[in-house]
Amino acid sequence: MGVIPKERYISQEFADLEMERLWPRVWQVACREEEVPSPGDFVEYTIGDESVLVIRGDDGDVRALHNACLHRGTRLAAGCGRTDRFTCRYHGWTYALDGRLVHVPDREDFTDLDDDLTLRPVRAERFGGFVFVNLDPDAEPLEDFLYPIPSLLAPYRLEDMRFRSYVSTVLPANWKAVVDAFNEGYHVQGAHPQILPWTDDVSIAYEQFDTHAHYGRLGEATRELRPSPRLELGEYDEGEILAGMVAGLGGAFLADERRIVEELRAADLPPGELLPAYQRRRMQLLESRGFDVSGFTPDQMTSAEDVYWFPNMVGPVYPGSALLFRVRPHGRDPHSSIKDIWVLEWPAPGAEWEMPERRFFPDWTEKQWDPVSAQDYANLAEAQIGMRSRGFDGLRLNPRQEGNIALMHRVIDRYLAD
Repeated sequence: MGVIPKERYISQEFADLEMERLWPRVWQVACREEEVPSPGDFVEYTIGDESVLVIRGDDGDVRALHNACLHRGTRLAAGCGRTDRFTCRYHGWTYALDGRLVHVPDREDFTDLDDDLTLRPVRAERFGGFVFVNLDPDAEPLEDFLYPIPSLLAPYRLEDMRFRSYVSTVLPANWKAVVDAFNEGYHVQGAHPQILPWTDDVSIAYEQFDTHAHYGRLGEATRELRPSPRLELGEYDEGEILAGMVAGLGGAFLADERRIVEELRAADLPPGELLPAYQRRRMQLLESRGFDVSGFTPDQMTSAEDVYWFPNMVGPVYPGSALLFRVRPHGRDPHSSIKDIWVLEWPAPGAEWEMPERRFFPDWTEKQWDPVSAQDYANLAEAQIGMRSRGFDGLRLNPRQEGNIALMHRVIDRYLAD
């Protein structure tokens, strides 16, 4: 695309164009199914000026409705919760879980009120335990939009995962800038030098599909216990690299995984045997917890599918867990965005699961983040400031390592041009 104009990140006009042409017409993740497990459970999803209610109905189905009373437009519900009906706080108009208007105070005073009034529906479809919504009733089916993500991630059984944690914050950067920061590995050498001793960032490969993308060790590539070649280390400890890698991956059973690393390091295995031994042990660990690992190779036990779900979700998916970032505009402000950090995991069979607390930090500096996240967020703040400079005209992307970012802009343009 050549130089990507900075206005796409800092212009109010471009942000407004996205609100007019992109967000009302694209499939986007509203919530997870486990957030609405029972009839009457609901979650509010907001994007720009739009508010949508995702509801589990009395029939057990999940549907979405525009969150505006048909009388005077009042928002009917906020956040999340459980109810048997939605009653407008202003004049008491009441709606069933399927959106039907079931009660109007002093209805006899209305001479032209339709008997079949319902809240306007929103397209809602599901994949992998995620509930997607689309404000365009004529949008393509979700399955077509997501291609080829469903087949790529089928072995990971995302539908069987559950929230381990849910944290949200507001970042002082455009939503695309935030997605960009987690859609390439090129920044690791500059932003996160502390992880280079156990991260071979040079071997990361990238693949763009028609709409979505992913990166990591793709195809037949296998992981090796070596530091980044950038460090030019002649000698290194494979055990230290494995320990750092496992801590960084943050699997479903981190304490047990660290114990396995300690046991294998104590066994003093020959060079080259440590990683395969760990991969076999991790596969056995997941199997012992009742998880089907038949769809995985041993090498996938220590790798991830870093997937970019256009337009606004990205993150690594591991066997047994996933770390996903959903990023949205903060209202209509081109310089601010909401980032949701979702950690998912396969729950242990037979264990009772409860939805974790949703924690929200309106200012990202209010929380003590892990070092890597803190570096990312500080960099994003500086990038958003710097992009406004008269000395900067646009993004100059690394064609190989930042191809996912270029793809995002090309797909955005499809929506803006239609």
